[in-house]
Parts: sequence; structure tokens; C-alpha cells
Amino acid sequence: MASAGTSCAHCGRQSVALKRCMRCKEASYCGAECQKAGWKGHKKTCAPRKTAEEVYHIVRQAHFADDWREVLKWECRLEELMRAASESPHRDLILSTFTRAYMQEMTSTGSTKNIMSIVQLEERRIAVLASMERFRDSGEAISNLAQCLLQANFRTEATKVFNRARDLGA
Repeated sequence: MASAGTSCAHCGRQSVALKRCMRCKEASYCGAECQKAGWKGHKKTCAPRKTAEEVYHIVRQAHFADDWREVLKWECRLEELMRAASESPHRDLILSTFTRAYMQEMTSTGSTKNIMSIVQLEERRIAVLASMERFRDSGEAISNLAQCLLQANFRTEATKVFNRARDLGA
């Protein structure tokens, strides 16, 4: 176990001297007693943590297999993936993969509950493409963003997106 923070996963006690599970590095405990006592419940979710590179490859394989559920399962690691790809064109691929997965979910289920996730991903993707001076490619992201906003009846926001696109020259 290594040092961590917040509260014990077993007893809930707040402490700055908590120890992390060495296997998954997610759960924190007061000590060995709490870790042993909490193991029965924790072992169901405890798994060695995958590296950002491993997650990236899993997400890309799921994307190519049109398995949007598998892609979205890894969204909790999006920030880590973006940091790992901070200086690479993979940032656009990561964001577009998650956007497409959400759009596939929307098409498959008819649910618009994650529409704002798509909006946030596409806004971020537009900024990434602009930083890479790929203005032509940002047209797809702007189109996705506007479509999502219109589908969710956010007409005012969609108009703002179109105006911003016009200002950028996209």
C-alpha cells in the first residue's frame, strides 16, 4: 500500500494518511485491518490499472469494431488519455472516437441524455484542431456540435456555434 488521501473505502474515516490498494491503486484504506475487512466487496472491482497506452488501444479497437459501449466504458480515463497524447495528433482521434461512440449510442437507443457530453467533446475537439492549424477538419466537429445542439433543441447555442465557425473562417 502507498500513501493516498480522502476517506477509507471500508470504514469511511477521513484521513490524510490513507494507504492505497497496491493492485488497483483506486481504493484507499486506514490500514491492513480495513483493507482485509473490505476485501470481499472490493475484490469485485479490483483489477490492475491499465496504462493510458493500453486504454488507447482498447478504445481504438472497440471503435473499429463499432462497439460504442466498450468505448464509453473507458470515458472515465479520457483526461488521462488526453494528457498522454498532449503533443500528438492522437488528441483529435481520442475526442472524435468518444464523440462517435456517444452519437452511435444516441442513434441506437434514441436517448439524448448524453448530448452535453457530445457538445463538450466537440468544443474541445474544435480547439485541438485549431491548435494544430487543421481548420478544414474543424468543419466536421462544428457540424457535429451544431447537429447535437439542434437535436436537443438548443437553437440559441447552435446559432452561437455557427457564428463562431463563421468568425473562425471554418
